[in-house]
Amino acid sequence: MGLHHVGLRVTDLDRSTAFYQALGGEILTAPFELSGRGAALAMTAPPSTRIRIALLGFRDGGGVELFDFGAGDQPSWLAGSLPSRDARLPHVGIQVDDVDDALERAERAGGARLWPRPSFWGTVRVVYLRDPDGNVVELLDGPLTEVAAAADRSRAAPGG
Repeated sequence: MGLHHVGLRVTDLDRSTAFYQALGGEILTAPFELSGRGAALAMTAPPSTRIRIALLGFRDGGGVELFDFGAGDQPSWLAGSLPSRDARLPHVGIQVDDVDDALERAERAGGARLWPRPSFWGTVRVVYLRDPDGNVVELLDGPLTEVAAAADRSRAAPGG
């Protein structure tokens, strides 16, 4: 059992695919189109909806599924669903080998940092940024178990 993937709405599938590739994502399926009855069933959408989808995987087995609804008929629940520019939640956490290097690649691929520089959460180096569509991404160079241990240590500290 484990986290399988996170689905994200994007506005330019090719650009977003390149962004997540810059963070180590590997294309598992070439972008494809879902339309007609399939799109209507999958997304509770008008039958005329056309969705371009790409699935990228990371070395831990998890991944991101990118959904580009284009300019056609969209499900009514999509209206206003892109996050506000101030939001930090929800976000996608991606473990990388080197936060500075990954941040640099992400910025070249259209990302925008939300923190002036990476920081530490315990021993884990971390930084938040936005993908080209405004989805929030957290880059970390250590496992979630170390983040949890750091949280436990801070809670146990006097005044924590």
